[in-house]
Amino acid sequence: MPWKVVWEAIAVPDPPPATGAMAAVGLDGIKVGFKNDPTSVYHGFRHGRWVQIRQERTKRGQAMVVWIGVAAPLFSLVGDDGVLVAVDAPATVTGLVDGLVEARVWNGLRCHGGAHGIVTRRMVSNRFPQGWMFDLWLAEAVAGVTSAPPLALRPGDPASWVVPDEPEAVRP
Repeated sequence: MPWKVVWEAIAVPDPPPATGAMAAVGLDGIKVGFKNDPTSVYHGFRHGRWVQIRQERTKRGQAMVVWIGVAAPLFSLVGDDGVLVAVDAPATVTGLVDGLVEARVWNGLRCHGGAHGIVTRRMVSNRFPQGWMFDLWLAEAVAGVTSAPPLALRPGDPASWVVPDEPEAVRP
């Protein structure tokens, strides 16, 4: 599926009155990375939940991270060979994932949920530079099928929040 189709699918009906490139998807806050701190963060509210999209440096290169603020059930999803697999997930999450078509965009995706929210993580790839859009769609779909309630906004600047690590069981 072309990324422009996903962009239209994740666009919010009433975007914030911001003028940035991400306002159409409800993200009006931004922190741009620089040489000593290359992490870039877009943040805002979508469907009554806080959301962050980050590009950050890791030991393996640049990673894209999507984090949505919901109290989700414990689960993990792992993408490999075009298939997204649910690990220790509730039936609603497994059903959602089982209904997805095989697609290369799922390769390398890691997703986990719990009381900290739902977090997706993937390495930045020239093949799927807009992979975060699919990840945002997936995280919000999981939040929907699990009826995960929104978390309260954390204190401080959202760009300074520490993204929860993924469980050891799903680390590459």
